[in-house]
Amino acid sequence: MKDGKTLSATNASNIPLTHAEDFNFFPHLPPYTDPTAGLLSKLPPSWIPYAQLMRIDRPSGFYAFYFPYLIGLMYAACLAPEAPEPRTLLKVAGLLLPFNVILRGAACTWNDNVDQGFDRRVERCRHRPVARGAVSTSQAHIFTLAQLMLGYPFLALFPDPCTLHIQITVVLFFAYAFMKRITYYPQVILGFPFAWAILFCLAALEIDPLGDYTMSTLALFAANILWTITYDTIYAHQDIADDEKAGVKGLALRLKDSTKFVASILSVAQVSLLALCGLWAGFGAVYFVGTVGGVAAAMAYYIYGVDLKRPESCGAWFHDQFWIVGAGFIAGLTGEYGLKLLP
Repeated sequence: MKDGKTLSATNASNIPLTHAEDFNFFPHLPPYTDPTAGLLSKLPPSWIPYAQLMRIDRPSGFYAFYFPYLIGLMYAACLAPEAPEPRTLLKVAGLLLPFNVILRGAACTWNDNVDQGFDRRVERCRHRPVARGAVSTSQAHIFTLAQLMLGYPFLALFPDPCTLHIQITVVLFFAYAFMKRITYYPQVILGFPFAWAILFCLAALEIDPLGDYTMSTLALFAANILWTITYDTIYAHQDIADDEKAGVKGLALRLKDSTKFVASILSVAQVSLLALCGLWAGFGAVYFVGTVGGVAAAMAYYIYGVDLKRPESCGAWFHDQFWIVGAGFIAGLTGEYGLKLLP
């Protein structure tokens, strides 16, 4: 981090966000150094800050972007009048992979730029490129725009309605970056752009989201929102002490010791919505065992297993739960799709 005045943690909240760059809020911690191992260590030094803005070295957040598209894709395949060929689904999933790398990169770059004043006050985030001064505010804005421009040509590979869904998704992600300033419920807002992937995938397979399956789609949409609220609130517990001093709002601070209780209620509602989705879509036992039962078991395992008092536990479970819960979401839908392929 660039040199700045040192400041005791007790006085951190008295410094305006616009002046935070003039202070080192963690003088007792070592300064930033470039990675010496892993993918980023192979890059030219001038590229490293931009790769960090995209979170290239941190796949966990990518799963948050990509898994809803896989869920939406399998759901759309189950609803299609004629089951799409497996290679068609693999092609769409393959196109969505680099597209989500870019989408996530743009969202994270924007978020880091907007949050730079907060990030300097949070131990885990203090070395993010904009916060430490490796990338200026203007450079980060230009990089955000460049990523959006890079992702735009992908939309030509999808039906026209997909463009509107992505535009809404981008607006929601950009709006989310400001929510922690004005509400303790930013995770609720965050759930919408992630869940919007379901509508995009329906459009990608040329299925009208507001057609015959409106209610089942809304149920799956809402279930994804509740999933996001749960895992992002648990994830935020690793920064709860610094967030409180920095003035960052969020459900982790609002709930504190009640997080597991509320997460359990949200998970029950999430599983109930998945059951309603299956009923309204006319899915069979494979869906109810695989998706409804799988997600119920996975969320129970996740909420019981995570230790909210240990930041490393919150971080590790954030990574693992995407595979555990995500597998549950996809299992039953994939089974339903497989049954459609049978003669």
